Amino acid sequence: MLHRKKLFATLLFFPLLVCADVLSVQVKQTLLRTKPSFTAPSLSTLSYAEQVELSSSENGWKNVKALKNGTLGWVHESALTTKTIVLQNSSKLSNSSVSQSEVLMAGKGFNKEVESEYKKQHTTLNFSSVDLIEKNPPITSKNVSTFAKAGNLNL
Repeated sequence: MLHRKKLFATLLFFPLLVCADVLSVQVKQTLLRTKPSFTAPSLSTLSYAEQVELSSSENGWKNVKALKNGTLGWVHESALTTKTIVLQNSSKLSNSSVSQSEVLMAGKGFNKEVESEYKKQHTTLNFSSVDLIEKNPPITSKNVSTFAKAGNLNL
């Protein structure tokens, strides 16, 4: 009888053991970090639609394994989604007037047409600041660390 109970429990919980949570990167790029902190050193860069396997969570950070190369590290939860993101074959894009950047933006539900329509509907908004910010180079971990130290922030 005890043997049957163990077998039943194993069969009941086995799917929970093999069905790991798989998440997709929902931003253009994000860093896989050594610790759950924006100032922690990075191990690698994850790109839009790349998949990771969830190990654990801690204060808004996900400890994950990159399925592409097996690297383990931490990613902030805001960069991940439970949705599976499927990109169009890039060779098909070469014969199209659509850029890879536009495909990435469309994956997020935003493209030049959407932006144009949004501007028409919100004529009082000034987009010059957004345009200026988009022209700035990417923020590095070193810059964030320097900023945090200068401002006595605990990141």
